[in-house]
Amino acid sequence: MNVLPQDEKLAEKLWECSFSYLNRARVELIRNRFDEAERWAEEFLRCKRDLDELARKKEEHDRLVEIVEAMREKGIDIAIVMRKGNE
Repeated sequence: MNVLPQDEKLAEKLWECSFSYLNRARVELIRNRFDEAERWAEEFLRCKRDLDELARKKEEHDRLVEIVEAMREKGIDIAIVMRKGNE
């Protein structure tokens, strides 16, 4: 999974829960218990949204790292820029 290192354990747990929820939804469909199947499908979607958010955080982090690297390559001292922004 493409997430930040500090988010890896949470992402793994969300992935496992997602897998389990889809299986439960399938079982409930087989039993013709549509309300229960829908409940488990909604739980899956909740986990997917959380996983998507972790992936978005990683993408944003990677973009910021690229910006900082580009600034360094151009000789811009990021510490000075940060201090200037805090004044």
